Amino acid sequence: MATLATSANPEKSIPWPRIGWRVMALLSFASGVWGLYVSVAYPQLGDHYARMFAVPIIAFVHTVGGGLASLIGPLQFHAGFRRRHLGLHRWLGRIYLIAVGLSALGGLYLSPASLASNTFGIAFIALALAWLYTGWNAYATIRRGDVAGHRRWMIRNFALTYAAVTLRIEMPLCMLAGMGTVLALNVVGWTCWIPNLFAVEWWIRRTEPGGRQQVRLV
Repeated sequence: MATLATSANPEKSIPWPRIGWRVMALLSFASGVWGLYVSVAYPQLGDHYARMFAVPIIAFVHTVGGGLASLIGPLQFHAGFRRRHLGLHRWLGRIYLIAVGLSALGGLYLSPASLASNTFGIAFIALALAWLYTGWNAYATIRRGDVAGHRRWMIRNFALTYAAVTLRIEMPLCMLAGMGTVLALNVVGWTCWIPNLFAVEWWIRRTEPGGRQQVRLV
């Protein structure tokens, strides 16, 4: 009976996909604003950021690019926004991929000198390379007119962009668990993005044609 009532009154059911998108977007927007704030306020933010901005232009490219990608990304996955503003969606997609490319290149330069230097920053180097690879494939597929392939690569790419959010959640948890800053950063360097990638890959495969449901974003 409860199932029939829910089906008969869909407006009373909980819109979980929309709630999930809103939570994701809120966290991504917050991360993007923080990235842009860091790019201008780093002299007041302590030794870690002073070290990061030793070569200001590279750090600036990394933080601003990542910030813009975090701000734009959620809008690209909102179906209503795409339908109403298709031209803007395309231009924001171009800006997003440029921002990702610049931020990833900046990250490649910065990673070996990060606090994760006892492993040569390899986790962040791998993240930057994966970010570039998925971004390039997102661009190449849409240039070929493969919209479905483009969507899949953009989902993977944004999962890597979202590493900025998961890193900021996981770092305090690692510190509360008793890890020092360097150990925590070496652990989180991997866990901030690999689980994201596995999760979206599972979701993509589950929602492919022939699976239990079609890919449906908000």
